[in-house]
Amino acid sequence: MKEQHTSAVVIRVLDHGESDKIVTFYCPELGRLTGIAKGAKRSKKRFVNKLELFSQLQIRFAGNSRSSLVRIDQAELVNAYPVIRSNYSRYTAATLIGELMLHSSRENDGDPKVFKLLVWSLAQLNKGKEVDQTIILFQIRMLALAGYQPMLKGCVRCGRIDPGVAPFFFLASRNGFVCRRCNREKTQTLPLALSTIKLLQLALDLPLEKIDRLRFSSRSRTEAMELLKRYSTSLLQREIHSWDHLAPISNTACCHNNG
Repeated sequence: MKEQHTSAVVIRVLDHGESDKIVTFYCPELGRLTGIAKGAKRSKKRFVNKLELFSQLQIRFAGNSRSSLVRIDQAELVNAYPVIRSNYSRYTAATLIGELMLHSSRENDGDPKVFKLLVWSLAQLNKGKEVDQTIILFQIRMLALAGYQPMLKGCVRCGRIDPGVAPFFFLASRNGFVCRRCNREKTQTLPLALSTIKLLQLALDLPLEKIDRLRFSSRSRTEAMELLKRYSTSLLQREIHSWDHLAPISNTACCHNNG
């Protein structure tokens, strides 16, 4: 079949037989794409050090009428993000981002904005930006692009958001938060500070190029991470195992210069 080419980021790699690899990419126009790279484990030229997790590539491939797997013919490295590979907390954060991409994207359903967000997130991790904040910003923007943006402009029951009705509580089942006055599910709710809600709303409203200027306090990072973990699990109806491997929040703010 006709050969095509596309930008892509590797989000999963599996060994296949003695010499091949099965590689899953996210592409701006094609969405999730899975292909087989024949001889990739023995390659000295076409694929060496290219078909690695989180690599940004330009790939050439051809479809297969008898299989959902495409045939990967060539890959050119655009960015290997080496800092991610040399730092455990950054690698586990990238693994979480990759797993979320894998389970929330579909084949032949691309979105250039999602691809841009994915590349932005990997670049942030590679630059030494705060790990947990990068995860928060990636996921809240990803939810919005997927059409599952949480409602953060007011209580889902009374519509109010002011200090007089604090504290607030997030309800995954209602896609938003309730204020203290409207909170009826006391054993099923996640408490949120008003500052956390406002930061997450700014993360949705600001242009992508400016959201890394936001600064989450330790409390807001903890609350936002737990909110996003619960919400993504509820939406995807499955456990995202990479959450369990993240370094504690107190350790994730270190830059790559500190190891």
